[in-house]
Amino acid sequence: MKELLRINGLKKYFPITSGILSRVSNYVKAVDGIDLAIGRGETVGLVGESGCGKTTLGKTIIKLHEPTGGEIIFEERDITNLSTSGMRPVRKRMQIVFQDPYGSLNPRMKVEDIVSEGLVIHGVSSNAERREAVRETMRTVGLREDALARYPHEFSGGQRQRIAIARAIALRPDFIVCDEPISALDVSVQAQIINLFIELQERFGLTYLFISHDLRVVKHISDRVAVMYLGKIIELAASRELYENPLHPYTKILISSVPVADPTRKREAAVLKGDVPSPIDPPGGCAFHPRCPIAVEKCSREEPALRDAGGGHMVACHLV
Repeated sequence: MKELLRINGLKKYFPITSGILSRVSNYVKAVDGIDLAIGRGETVGLVGESGCGKTTLGKTIIKLHEPTGGEIIFEERDITNLSTSGMRPVRKRMQIVFQDPYGSLNPRMKVEDIVSEGLVIHGVSSNAERREAVRETMRTVGLREDALARYPHEFSGGQRQRIAIARAIALRPDFIVCDEPISALDVSVQAQIINLFIELQERFGLTYLFISHDLRVVKHISDRVAVMYLGKIIELAASRELYENPLHPYTKILISSVPVADPTRKREAAVLKGDVPSPIDPPGGCAFHPRCPIAVEKCSREEPALRDAGGGHMVACHLV
């Protein structure tokens, strides 16, 4: 599979200021040195507890946040330090679908203006061609053309997310960050939106970074799954391999907590001890060691590297 995107040692730190002079006293280490490659047409799922840095990673990759360190390589081009004008042609090819379909759409704009906004900004096509492109995009996401003259408040949550997806694909991008795109939707609608993402990927050859806390959804849609904890990726493997053979203690606990749709199967879910440490002052050594049920003395002293445990199954744990 040809590589579309690679990040090397990517970091995003948010400064904490204090005092009258607002001096920087510390940093929130939201993304702390991540390496990840994504192939063209691939879906990489990203899972982890709330606050682990998943959304920040997605936004930093497409440079909605400027990275603190590391590299972002998109189609063999380093875009890490591109200026706003230098990023303009790249932005056409990197889009995002946000979590909240109620907050991500401008309530004062008609749907036609929302979907065509990117086309206007990038000077794509004439007015007539642009209108036809918008109509075609609406049909593609399963909405009728008469929706174009209406406002976001006139639609349900699922329909609003379809509008957000239409806005994202209107420029025919190569890469889309899906930031928990179904978590705010009713369960009955979630499957429809997931199937829409799959259909669009097959039709347009899209590449996804699919961020979610729902491990069942991630298993269904992803080719590979990355597990994130406190700003770092601690395990990465093919979807089926990760769910059938989790190696990191944190991943094992996450997967054991997924409900099983079979009342005859009994399974004891492991429980995570304690709270997620602060990303302002993360623990030394392995960040998970204060909560790990099998931690040894070495875990508090040395940070484990993300290494291949066999067959491309990457894990950061001294005890694997």
